[in-house]
Amino acid sequence: MLDFHPIKIEDRDLILNNVTESASQICDFSFGNIFCWSVGENTRIAENGGFIFLRSRFNGIKSYAFPWGCGDIKNALEILEEDAKERNAELSFYCLSDEQAEILKELYGERLVLEEQRDFFDYVYLREKLATLSGRKYHSKKNHVNSFCKKYNYSYEELNESNLKECLEFSRLWHKSGERNPKLDEEKLVIDKAFEYFDELHLSGAILRVDGKIVAYALGEEMPDGKTYCTHFEKASPDYLTAYAVINKLFAENSLGNFQYVNREDDAGAENLRKAKTSYHPEYLVKKYYGKIL
Repeated sequence: MLDFHPIKIEDRDLILNNVTESASQICDFSFGNIFCWSVGENTRIAENGGFIFLRSRFNGIKSYAFPWGCGDIKNALEILEEDAKERNAELSFYCLSDEQAEILKELYGERLVLEEQRDFFDYVYLREKLATLSGRKYHSKKNHVNSFCKKYNYSYEELNESNLKECLEFSRLWHKSGERNPKLDEEKLVIDKAFEYFDELHLSGAILRVDGKIVAYALGEEMPDGKTYCTHFEKASPDYLTAYAVINKLFAENSLGNFQYVNREDDAGAENLRKAKTSYHPEYLVKKYYGKIL
C-alpha cells in the first residue's frame, strides 16, 4: 500500500518539479490549489518508483490523479491498481486531461469508463484581451469599467504584507454577507489558508478600493507551464457588483504582464457563473474527465 501523507508546504518543489505538461494548465494542479483545498478534499501525496501520486476527495469522490513522473507509466498505474485493491477501493481518476484520458483508453480499453466533467472545465483567456477589453464583443464590459472609474474615487494596489490582513478581513465579511452553504463554508477555510501561507505559496494578488475602503480583490499564482496565471479567487462587495469587471481588468493590465494566458478556473456548474465567464470569451476551455477502471 502506498504511504500517502498530508500535503505540506515542503512538498511544493517536489510537486512543481514533477508535474507533467498535460497537467500543467489544469487549475487543480497548481500547488496553491492542491495545498489549500486539501482542507476539504483531504488530498494526500506519495512517492514510489520515481512517480508522484495524489489521492483526493474531488467532487465528493475519493480518487487518484494521473501519476506524474518520467518512468514507465504502465508500471505506475499497476502500483495504483495494487493500492486501490489493498484499500478495497475503486481505481478511479479525477481531473484527467485529454492526453491522460487517451493513455488510459489505450491501456485499459473497454475497462475504462470515462465521463466528461463540463462543470469543471477551466476557462482560459488571453491576458491582453482581459487587460484591454478591445473590440465590440467587450463593449459592455468596458462600459462597466469606465462607468465605475468615473463614478467612484477608486485606487488599485497589489497585495502585500501591509494590506494582507485587511484584505483577509474583507474576504471574511464577504462570506458572512451571503447565504450560508457547505461549499462556501469550505471555500472560506481554503481562502483563510491561502492568506496564511501567502508568501510560502508564492501567491500574488491585488485589491480595489473606493474612498480607501476595499471593495474587491483577486488572488492567484503562476501555473506550472510558466505562461499562464491562475486566478483562484475574485471577490467583490455586493454594494459594488461592477467591481468584478474592474478588478479583473486592472489585475490583468497592471500585474500580469509576464503571462500570455489567464486561467480563471471552472464554473462548478453554477449557471450565473458560467454565463459570466463565457461573456469574457475564453480563448479555450481546459477539458477534464473522470475515469474509472472496471
